[in-house]
Amino acid sequence: MSLHMRLGGVGSPISDVSCYTLGMPHLCPNGLSENWLWKELGHRHWNLIAQAYGRAAAGFGSKGGQPIYAAFRNISLHGGDLGSVRENNSLDVRSTITSLSETRVVSRHVAACRDRLIADVEMTSVFVRRQAEGVNRSITRVRIEGPGGAEPSQETMALHPSFSCRATSAQDTFVDEREVGTMAIETCPHLDFNGAGLLYFSSFIAAVDRAEWYLVGKQSGLFATRERRAVFYANIEVGDDITVRMLTAQDGTACRHRALLSASVDGKFLAEVVTDRMMS
Repeated sequence: MSLHMRLGGVGSPISDVSCYTLGMPHLCPNGLSENWLWKELGHRHWNLIAQAYGRAAAGFGSKGGQPIYAAFRNISLHGGDLGSVRENNSLDVRSTITSLSETRVVSRHVAACRDRLIADVEMTSVFVRRQAEGVNRSITRVRIEGPGGAEPSQETMALHPSFSCRATSAQDTFVDEREVGTMAIETCPHLDFNGAGLLYFSSFIAAVDRAEWYLVGKQSGLFATRERRAVFYANIEVGDDITVRMLTAQDGTACRHRALLSASVDGKFLAEVVTDRMMS
C-alpha cells in the first residue's frame, strides 16, 4: 500500500494525541515556553514519519550509507495564546500528518488547554542527507523510495537559495518596518545542535529571540507569541556563528519583526523568521 493511499482514506490516519501536565520545563515567565513547544513538536513530527513508514525512528537510509534526516523547511504557528497557561495546567496536543510523499512531509499540531486554542502549528520537512560525511554544508535533498532506499530528488537540490530568492519564501513584510540592527549570535554545540550534528531548527528561533531581547529592548519580555513563521534554507558547521539582521514594527501592545539570518563566516543566507507578539 502506498503512502499516498494510507493518507487518502485507506488505513488508519497517521496521528497522535498526548496530554502534558505543565511544569517548570514547559514554562517561561510569560506562560508556555515556545522553545519547548518547538522541540516537542519537532520530536512528534519525526515520530509520525517513522510511524508512517512502519519502521524505527532512526531506520531511514540504506545500510552503510549516509543517514537520512527530515530537515525542516517551513514552520508556522498561528492563533498563539501561549501566555494563558500556568503551572499544573493540562495541555492537550493532537498531531497529524496531513501530507506525505517521497520528498516531503507536512504535519499539523493543535495544542489546547481547557478547550482553548493555545497554538495551531504546521511543519514541513524534506528528506536530506550529507554528500560528505560530517559536512553540514554538503546536505542535499533526497527522495525516499520505499523501505531503506533513497536517491537524489529531481526537485531543487539546494536548501540555500541566494538572497534574491527570498520572494519565494511566502513571508510578508510589515508596512512600517524599520531596521533596528544586526547581532552576531555565538552558537554552542551543547545547546544548539541536535544529535545529527545539525543546528536544530528551534535554535534558529532562539537566535531570533536573543537578538530581539538585545535589539528591540527589554520590554519585549512582556510579549507572548501570537504568530511565528519561518523558512529554512541552509545549515552551518559546529563552531560557526549566526548573524541576525532585524527589521521591526512595534507599538505599545504588539511587537512585530522580521529577522534575516545568515552565516557569520561567509554571509550565506540561512533562514527568514517573521514574528508577531502581543502583550501577555
